[in-house]
Amino acid sequence: FFIRAYDSIYKRFNSLYSKKEIAGMSLQRVDSTLVADAGNKLLQGLTCGNVDNKKKMIKYTVAFDGMFASFSQTHSQTRYNNESVAIPENIINHFKKEKDHAKVYVFDRGVNSGLKFAELKNTDNLLFVGRLLENRKLKIVEKRALDEFEHGELLQDDLVQVYAAPRETDNKGKVSKKYILVDDVFRVIRFKPEKAEKDILLITNITNLPADTIAEMYKRRWDIEVFFRFLKQELNFSHFVSLNENGIQVIMYMTMITAMLTMIYKKENEIGYKTAVRRMGIELETLIMAIVVVQSGGDLKKVDLDDP
Repeated sequence: FFIRAYDSIYKRFNSLYSKKEIAGMSLQRVDSTLVADAGNKLLQGLTCGNVDNKKKMIKYTVAFDGMFASFSQTHSQTRYNNESVAIPENIINHFKKEKDHAKVYVFDRGVNSGLKFAELKNTDNLLFVGRLLENRKLKIVEKRALDEFEHGELLQDDLVQVYAAPRETDNKGKVSKKYILVDDVFRVIRFKPEKAEKDILLITNITNLPADTIAEMYKRRWDIEVFFRFLKQELNFSHFVSLNENGIQVIMYMTMITAMLTMIYKKENEIGYKTAVRRMGIELETLIMAIVVVQSGGDLKKVDLDDP
C-alpha cells in the first residue's frame, strides 16, 4: 500500500516543477545511510565493523533525483555492508522499474568492484558516473585529448580497462584474491579541483559528453547527503519505531512520503525546511481538531465517531 501511495504521489507532483527543474532531476544520486538500534533488539541487522558492542543497524540505500527519493531499499543482511553490493543492486532494480527513463546514476567511491562496473555497463541503456580511489590500477586503452575544463585542472580523460579482485576459496576453505583485467572498456576522468589536495578520479560509460559535464554530474551527488541530513535531523529518521521487517519498511515509506510532502510545501510557500516542518505540523493539528469538532457536533467528550 505504502509503495503504491508513494509512487502515485511521486508521479502526481512532478507536474509542479519547471522543465529546468525536471532536467535537474535526470540525475539519480544513489547512496546509503545507516540507522542504528540503540536498544539492540533487532533480530537481524548489520554491524558495519562495529564488532565491540555489536550494535545492529539497518542500511537504507536510496536513489534521489534532487527533489524526491525515487527508489529505496532496506538491507539487514551482512553482505550489504559492502556498498559494491547495495548500490548497484539499487541502481539496477530502479532501472528495471523505470526502464524507459533518460537518467544518469551518480554514486561515490564506496562502489569499487570492477565486476559491478561491468554489470552496470552491460545493462542496455543504463548510464552511470562513479568515483574511484585516486591510486586505482588501470590499463589505458586509448588516450583522449583534454578539453577545456571549468572545475579545476583536467589531468586525464582516457578509455581504460579496470582490474577486479574476486574472492576465491580453495579446497581448505582459505579465501584469497586474484586480480583479473575486466574486458569492458570505461572512460576515466581525473581532475584536481581548485584548492583541493587530492585528485578526483571518475569512471563512467558516457563517452559523448565533455569531461566538464561529467564532473558537474558528479558534483551534484552531494545533494543526497543534504537529503539524508534532512531526513535524520528534521524528520527523526534516526531511530526505529518498529523492530520487525515489515514495520521498518512501513516507517521508511511513511518518512519518504512525509519528506516529499514537505518538499512540495516548502516549494509552494518559498520557505526553509525547518519552517515547512513546523508549519505543516501546526496546520495538520488544526485540521484534525476541526474534523473532531465537526464530527462530534461540538461535544469533544464523544467517542466512537464516524470516519470523516
